Amino acid sequence: MDYSMRRRDFLGAAGVTIGAAALGTAIGEPAYASENAIESDPDRYVNVQLVNITDLHGYLQPTDLSGYNLVTSGTSQLTVGGAPYLAAHLKRIRAGQRNSIFFSSGDNFSGWPFEVDALANEPSVEVLNKLGLQFSTVGNHELDQRFPEFLIDHMEKGTPFPVAGRDDSFIDSSGKRFRGANFPFYTSNIVYTDSGFTIVPPYNIVWVSGNDGKKLPIAFIHLTVPDTPTGSTSYQPALKSLDSIATVNTFAALLKKKGVNAIVVNMHDGGVAGKDINGLTNPTGPCFQLAAQASPDIAAIVTGHWHEPFNGMLPDPNGTLRPVVEAGCHGQMINEINLKLDPDTGEVIRSLTTSVNHPNTHDIPPDPEIQATVNYWVDAGLRRWVQPLAKQTGDFTRAAGQLGESTMGDLGADFLFWDANQDGDHVDVALFATAPRTGSVALSGGGLLQAPGPNPSDADGQILFGEAWNAFGYGNPVLGVTVTGAEVHAALEGQWKASTNGGESFAPLAVSDNVRYSVDLTQPVGGRIDPADVQIDGKPLDTTKDYRVAGLAYTLIGADGTTALTDFRDPVRHDRDREGFTNYLRQRGTVAPAPTDRVQAKS
Repeated sequence: MDYSMRRRDFLGAAGVTIGAAALGTAIGEPAYASENAIESDPDRYVNVQLVNITDLHGYLQPTDLSGYNLVTSGTSQLTVGGAPYLAAHLKRIRAGQRNSIFFSSGDNFSGWPFEVDALANEPSVEVLNKLGLQFSTVGNHELDQRFPEFLIDHMEKGTPFPVAGRDDSFIDSSGKRFRGANFPFYTSNIVYTDSGFTIVPPYNIVWVSGNDGKKLPIAFIHLTVPDTPTGSTSYQPALKSLDSIATVNTFAALLKKKGVNAIVVNMHDGGVAGKDINGLTNPTGPCFQLAAQASPDIAAIVTGHWHEPFNGMLPDPNGTLRPVVEAGCHGQMINEINLKLDPDTGEVIRSLTTSVNHPNTHDIPPDPEIQATVNYWVDAGLRRWVQPLAKQTGDFTRAAGQLGESTMGDLGADFLFWDANQDGDHVDVALFATAPRTGSVALSGGGLLQAPGPNPSDADGQILFGEAWNAFGYGNPVLGVTVTGAEVHAALEGQWKASTNGGESFAPLAVSDNVRYSVDLTQPVGGRIDPADVQIDGKPLDTTKDYRVAGLAYTLIGADGTTALTDFRDPVRHDRDREGFTNYLRQRGTVAPAPTDRVQAKS
């Protein structure tokens, strides 16, 4: 997802900043208990350690992407990241802790590194299994693939989806096929639209050991970022979200009624609070709104999604401080919250709560088992990259003519048309934004060239799996939607927009091979295409008729500047772009560039 765009929208439209006056002395300070609150009898209470990571996104190796390999701790900038170091730090932090609970705030996978993403995110799950992850919130990227087939059937249960050994269910580092996650997923605010039931359980309870052997419950209420069902990567037409604050307070009251007196919110939604990993500076964002209104029965709020590091104390509605934390992203750090429970009631002694973000630094030896696992998957990614996928008889490039048509754009539109029709959606036309005005571009590099690339496994006319994977897609699902003919016409006209300086911008839409139309560039913007000159399957476009259109979610929701189709109806989700595109080439066997004659200038 384009989380940075969503952050800008939030800050501009609905952001809430909590000032220093509201925070008292807590702003900018780590969430440590004050010295005069430290209990002189350390055995009086039950100690519970909460250990959290978030937004790993499959970055099993350290990454320097956008500077995410660096974090700021006080006045120091530290190099961080990598699952082998994460494992080593986790062992150190959790050593000797009787009640240690290790969990994630979501976006564990849908990883962007090739060796993870192209291997169905199974490397991430194997590593998290070995790290001992106990449970996770559903992040928006946990829903990037078809639901429930991917998250529930495949990731949780290990069922192949769809073809074992080709699309997923690969051989792992132990020599066995993927068996699924050893940890469950939870969310309380993402529900099925038709029934209103949560897609997975809304909360979980962990029982910890008291000093006398008595078991005490700690509940975790889970939240997913509310725009997940309509987000460009996670678009799920069958799901909807509930209000986060109302949902949390409802479940907190329910749990309290059940006798649970220690409650934690684990939410895949966060905010911005400066760059110091153990501070809060001008905290702003959804998690801080929730922190100000969430039930006082909640003892801690652990967040994610925004890829921002922070750690500090904020007042609940009664004015009592509680930690609100986020452990960055990409394996940058580990958050540790230490709770002290009353041994009789299980209530959290709030004044004794401490929290700290530990940077995942490289100043200790990496864990050898996890390092071997990561190395195995890196090698598997290299083998995946060079797998022969299909043949081509000519170059597919992004080079476009005056009307924006290119061989690579046409190939992308043909794929969208094919993919939607594989599921019986029976779409009439596909539209593919080859150069959006804003946001991501689904075409990368120079396209697919017939000549051999630099990889020694390549050959003339050979398309390798990695070449196809990198040439098309940015993690978006293909949608089939219903729009009117007038909206199709408006989308085609909307390729040209007048600018304030008297010029115009052009963001071409490729069309599927069953479409032909002509453009009169001598006419003003908005009047260049006569609907009668748009032919779909040889018939003129009828502006009063409904059409099924295939496109990437990013285009259809208007995130790339194509606004004419956003009132679509009856959305049906199909494959994600990269997986679908590689399957399309595999099934075609050989692809040939078509003449670029789908769009012509009207004489």
